[in-house]
Amino acid sequence: MKSFLQEVSLGLSKKNKKLNSKWFYDFHGSKLFEQITKLEEYYPTRTEKKILRDNKIEIASKIGKSAVLIEPGAGDIKKIAIFLGSLDNPKKYIPLDISEDYITKISKGFKKKFPNVAIAPKAYDFSRNNKPPFKVNSSENIVIFFPGSTLGNFEKKDGIKFLKMLKSKFKAKMIIIGVDLIKDIPTLISAYDDKKGVTANFNKNILRRINTELGGNIDLNSYKHLAIYNKSKKRIEMRLKCKKNSNIKVNGSKYLIKKNEEIHTENSHKYSIKSFKNLANKAGWKIKKTWVDNKKLFSVHCLALDKSG
Repeated sequence: MKSFLQEVSLGLSKKNKKLNSKWFYDFHGSKLFEQITKLEEYYPTRTEKKILRDNKIEIASKIGKSAVLIEPGAGDIKKIAIFLGSLDNPKKYIPLDISEDYITKISKGFKKKFPNVAIAPKAYDFSRNNKPPFKVNSSENIVIFFPGSTLGNFEKKDGIKFLKMLKSKFKAKMIIIGVDLIKDIPTLISAYDDKKGVTANFNKNILRRINTELGGNIDLNSYKHLAIYNKSKKRIEMRLKCKKNSNIKVNGSKYLIKKNEEIHTENSHKYSIKSFKNLANKAGWKIKKTWVDNKKLFSVHCLALDKSG
């Protein structure tokens, strides 16, 4: 996988070492994330699912008739199933995921549950702002479903680019999007550093992939999972802290990771309703409706094209 090697080589060569969180997700990593979503500490998934369940009729009404539903980073595709049955004659569902093996396998079960909905799973890396892996018909009612606060993994400027890309390349008329809200720091930290260590294993999966796919020799036990809240940037940062000086090898190249040096693997930005509205507006979208849980932990938004600009 050439792009994986290129990104790993670049990231480990930097003074402030970093690896892209999208490389967490092979089949094994996707299964680990499934486990994370079921953890007591991880509030986003169950909270968002409740919002979708409680408001599925209104969401379906906003989406309208004969929708072509596209879900970037679809994962286990369980959330769309919450309101799919409430939609008016949906035309097609296209789940996109970086792990082709995983999305293909998961989609088989979906077909059995919704036999009347055409499903066309595709392998796709949405972080690259690539053109869609299928032919787009701009006359269709194209709706993007982007749950799980995945937008928070983007830097703000890249999040704006992504939302613009959904409009320009995917020809989306609407977006249903999940956004994690700013809240108390202990709740945030525990969501990304669970007691069972599942998130730690998920974070280290990127190292395991380097070993198995790129000929690496990394000792996973030499790295400690960290979850830190950056107050100024309003985001959780996941890192891997090296416990001892390590000379690691990747595809024949060597990199020195010093004791206590950290590899930055993921950001998860948190928003207020106002700050997300500002970001959406900059990308040419306006909020038509916002749904929030009673504890104000999480939000789901319906975005429509802003035709005023």
